[in-house]
Amino acid sequence: MRISTTVLLWIILILLTLLVIFSIYLTILRLLEKRRLRHEENYVERSKAYWMNYLFYNQEWNEEMVPKTLDEKRAAERLLVKFLNSVYVEGTREKIYLFAERYMTSYYSKMLASTEWSHRMNGLYRVIDFRLVELAEKHLDKWSNRKVRNAEEKYYLSLLKITVGRTTAIDLIKQDEVEFSEHQNRALLLKLKQIDLDALISNYDYLPHNSKLALIDVVGEKNYIHYQEFFVEQLEKEELSEVRIRILKSLELMGFIRDFQPFIPFLSSSFWQERMLASRIVGMFPLSESQHYLLPLLEDESWWVRSTAAKAIAKQKGGISILTNYQLLTEDRFAKEIIDEQLLKEETVTL
Repeated sequence: MRISTTVLLWIILILLTLLVIFSIYLTILRLLEKRRLRHEENYVERSKAYWMNYLFYNQEWNEEMVPKTLDEKRAAERLLVKFLNSVYVEGTREKIYLFAERYMTSYYSKMLASTEWSHRMNGLYRVIDFRLVELAEKHLDKWSNRKVRNAEEKYYLSLLKITVGRTTAIDLIKQDEVEFSEHQNRALLLKLKQIDLDALISNYDYLPHNSKLALIDVVGEKNYIHYQEFFVEQLEKEELSEVRIRILKSLELMGFIRDFQPFIPFLSSSFWQERMLASRIVGMFPLSESQHYLLPLLEDESWWVRSTAAKAIAKQKGGISILTNYQLLTEDRFAKEIIDEQLLKEETVTL
């Protein structure tokens, strides 16, 4: 089938027209974006001195601080979040909450009413950040009889309940019917007071799986050594390797272990991650006590375990000599290689 020259010219003309229209559209979008950014920058420049006076010098807010347009509200939001995350002067947060409640509530109310999920979520984030209790109550009432299918929205609605006092973080973590992700549970755990953590430890066996993992991680990251004995006991009776590995990581993070004997069985675990982590913990102790357990690991089938054991020995006084002597005695090729690697690293550090 042959296309006539006239038809071909018309097709080309239409395509060129569409291209021109699309180019004009992109140009307009760029101009609108530049104008939006300019409006936001103007607001920040105009109001930043008043913000400093309001937050740090106990002055009342100035009319210049009040955002009047959508662009200015976006800029004000950016400023408020920045101050909230970086300024820790006493009373500052309360001032931010007060300003947001008076001048940003209508902005977030429209976001929460949006049919678009992303807009609702952004509204939820800020209602929680700025503790807009009245708006939170209204939104929770609105959604009380609706089924929330999205896991992230369900999580932030739960945080909203904490904001208004309808539930507590500890109650949410202990719930079986609402299983949050590890990351979400971790965020909840970081909100808890010491007495709440103690209560969770007491109810450890009844916690959902993700809650257990998050609790184990937070205990290690926060260096809660007073829970060490409890988790050593859990380690000895835990059946799931995933949980044992997390407990070993958490205990290692603490940096101080009272006794390495409970970790000896894990040096011969069928899981290399457990052997590696146990060797790190045993390696914290003087070689006079630990070398008997670390040296056989130089012949382990896993490079990670061999490397960890070699490093644990080399970092201590007399460790290089012990590695050198073992290299002469062993017939294991992998042990000889890992010792060579470690000795080379030590020479590089010395140089």
